[in-house]
Amino acid sequence: MLWVAFAFGAALSWGVYGAMLHNGQMKLGNPLRALLCVGVAYFLIGVLVPVGGLWSQGQLSFQGFNFAGTTTATVAGALGAIGAACI
Repeated sequence: MLWVAFAFGAALSWGVYGAMLHNGQMKLGNPLRALLCVGVAYFLIGVLVPVGGLWSQGQLSFQGFNFAGTTTATVAGALGAIGAACI
């Protein structure tokens, strides 16, 4: 049942995301400034957290990565970033 907590967290985060991003765009005066802030947040959460987690598990190596999985996950990340740019 832990997945329910993650699903709730995703719905809550994505539900508030659009309104907060719009608010940030208005306060910054330019949507590209807000998108840059989103990019910084993506880096901090999307790169540093997994690197720290993999390091703590002793799995921070290129073993286990394969072309198909890496390509699919990277395209998914690009789609998420494109969605953020579209907002």
